[in-house]
Amino acid sequence: MIGASVLSCFVVLYLFGRRNERAVRRDWQLLLTPRGEKVYRTIEGRVHSEIALANLTYDEALSFKQLGSVDEARELLDVGYRVIERFNPSMLQLLTTMAVFSRMVSAMAPVTPLRPRDFRLAEIASLAYLNGIIHQFLVSTSERFRLRLYVLGQSFGLATRALLRSTRRIAHDEPEAEQEWEQVDAVRQDYETLTHDSLETLRVLMTSLAAEKREDVLGQLED
Repeated sequence: MIGASVLSCFVVLYLFGRRNERAVRRDWQLLLTPRGEKVYRTIEGRVHSEIALANLTYDEALSFKQLGSVDEARELLDVGYRVIERFNPSMLQLLTTMAVFSRMVSAMAPVTPLRPRDFRLAEIASLAYLNGIIHQFLVSTSERFRLRLYVLGQSFGLATRALLRSTRRIAHDEPEAEQEWEQVDAVRQDYETLTHDSLETLRVLMTSLAAEKREDVLGQLED
């Protein structure tokens, strides 16, 4: 009886959460003010520049590998990892800042959970599945927003560690080094997805701030 009661509560919470999410989405138009749009484009440009630099380096590394210049390919691979290593703290700081600012609004625009099918690394896909499950049992849009930020932060950490492992194995010419090149490509794709999802989350936050006329904090986000 107790087990059935607990299960029934979970089902009710799930259905209530789904209905509440649909209702909230109908009430929001995700539009930024002109100033908000400008700040968003500035941040988006910085993020895309870093990702483009990393992708360029990895593309060059792959080209050298295909030409048989293994040493040069390894050197470029190491450079690419250092670009990501520098980029990762910036993204984590942005996510942390978003979590802080999310507490400044009384009504947060709705977000969706991360989609497992968008990721190639099994660890990140599993986190996305967990995000989707917990998301349905949270009623507050603010809680769902901060859950998404947490999952994004953890996913960036997983991707960076996976990239470091693969880079080291390739550098040491370990037996599975060839497969590690495929892993590097998977991490690259997941990084792009995580970056896109982070920027999407930023837009939701900035929309919520604009709705409450909190443009005074937009400059802090830009910094």
